[in-house]
Amino acid sequence: MHPDLVGQLADGETLFAIEAKGSGDLLKGLVQAEMYQTGFHYSFLAASAEALGTRLIAIARRKNIGVLSVSDNVAIANLPEAQMPLRDPFQFISRQMDSVIQVAQGKTFQYNIPTHYLIWAIVLHPRIKYRTEILPELFTGYPMPQGWRAALAGAQKLGLVKLSGNEVQLSNVGEAVQAVLPKSITEWAAVHQIVGARGSGIPLINHLPQVAAVLRLLLLRDPMVGLVIAGLERCPNFAANFASLAIICDGLDHARAPIFFLKPESAANLTDDRGRLHWERATGQDYRSRMFYQYKSILKHAGILKPGALGGASTKDYDPTRDIWELL
Repeated sequence: MHPDLVGQLADGETLFAIEAKGSGDLLKGLVQAEMYQTGFHYSFLAASAEALGTRLIAIARRKNIGVLSVSDNVAIANLPEAQMPLRDPFQFISRQMDSVIQVAQGKTFQYNIPTHYLIWAIVLHPRIKYRTEILPELFTGYPMPQGWRAALAGAQKLGLVKLSGNEVQLSNVGEAVQAVLPKSITEWAAVHQIVGARGSGIPLINHLPQVAAVLRLLLLRDPMVGLVIAGLERCPNFAANFASLAIICDGLDHARAPIFFLKPESAANLTDDRGRLHWERATGQDYRSRMFYQYKSILKHAGILKPGALGGASTKDYDPTRDIWELL
């Protein structure tokens, strides 16, 4: 089953699916929407307002299927009651949704040096809300990339900060981490120069093992990191190339693995009608560069992976069979 749109309400748990049919195949769309009820709290059929009739809406109402009437605007022609989906389909879809959020643009690691993310636990003070426009003033003296908002998003992913609109605040986790980090921007800039030196940088685990241990604890809360570790633990010598690791992780968690390893369009193209993913057809350009470059680098600095070459900054000429991931 492949809904045209899947979403999650603000409560972080309630899922909905929408089947869009335009002006044709409305009965078929209604049947498809009814099938989605096994995994979603709400199921909708979206169709042209001109094509919807009272009979179709009455059928949808009896089957507890929502109807969206689409013209220049979208109106709810029938709002269904929330229902409890079946446990296994719901949990599978929920893991997919969580994984999409984890790897979405702005929600994952854009930089391969962890100092850009940890610095926020140095410059922010506990229980104070900061307007985002003043944040650049706080890290003066540190070589922060121009796209500092991506560094802030990485800190949010680690649980160091809480973002709300145009305000940011150090989280309780960030406050605890603050006690382990150097106290001044000058000290942290010196750390960055050592671990971030292009071509000759020392992994954070080797330079400040106590800080790397804190980073490791933060990363171990991420289900994606747990999946990678579980996959490598099943490999000889706890090592595998990226292509083999993808297949192993897919066998462990089919909901998360395709989202972590593959671009969305590639995952769709490589999946057959029965939901099986044909990894043997994947090429280097099908994999997510942010995972085999930035993500791998962060895991290396934290002491989860052994130091080694990164996969490359882009998918151009990337060979996943030569990209080795090995647990430390």
